[in-house]
Amino acid sequence: MKLDGVLAIREHWAAPDEPVLLCAGAAGASTRFDVPGLDWSGSPAAGFAGKALRGVAGFAGNVVSAVADDDLGARELPGVVVFGGSPEALAPGAALASRQAAVAWLVLTPHRLAWVAAVPEPVEPEPEKSLFDRVGDLARGARDAFAGKSPYPPHEPVPTVAITTVAELPRPRITGAALAERKLPRGSVPGSATVLRVSLVDGSGVDVLAKGRPEAAQRLLALVNA
Repeated sequence: MKLDGVLAIREHWAAPDEPVLLCAGAAGASTRFDVPGLDWSGSPAAGFAGKALRGVAGFAGNVVSAVADDDLGARELPGVVVFGGSPEALAPGAALASRQAAVAWLVLTPHRLAWVAAVPEPVEPEPEKSLFDRVGDLARGARDAFAGKSPYPPHEPVPTVAITTVAELPRPRITGAALAERKLPRGSVPGSATVLRVSLVDGSGVDVLAKGRPEAAQRLLALVNA
């Protein structure tokens, strides 16, 4: 099995002298949107046509809409919240481009802020196996797991998935990273969270929630500023 995440990003995407300062899962419900014209999931907001956009300044963290009573997933703490004055702003535009990726990450390096995705592996048909063979495979897998046997042999390179860029913003478009308080939609638990906020030149940006714990956000800030 090939590994993904930071290991794959370092091997297949980042330049040799480009450290990964921040890596957060950004696929599916891991990313939410605080953007006029979009709902919390990033879909076009119902009834938005004709409404004036709120100003970019002071926009971040002003989510006030309630999540639907039956939308339990929307109440869960996301990994990333993207904010901006419109869907065409820098951060929302980049994040929306990655919504279709099955496995994606938000990555910050000293040179860029990027949304990257795992390149899907070709699916090869498995040979037909008898019930006896399938039971044998399960037994061997369980035996190896109980014995603590690693699927990756020692002294051999660990296989990693290929990584591709979905969208990226160069360093000059990043204005800074700092701790901030993120207000969440009514009905969410908790109702707010301390985040690492990466801001861009047009007032848009991304909030990384780090499980909503202030100490975790502080560690992220220390890593970004290292």
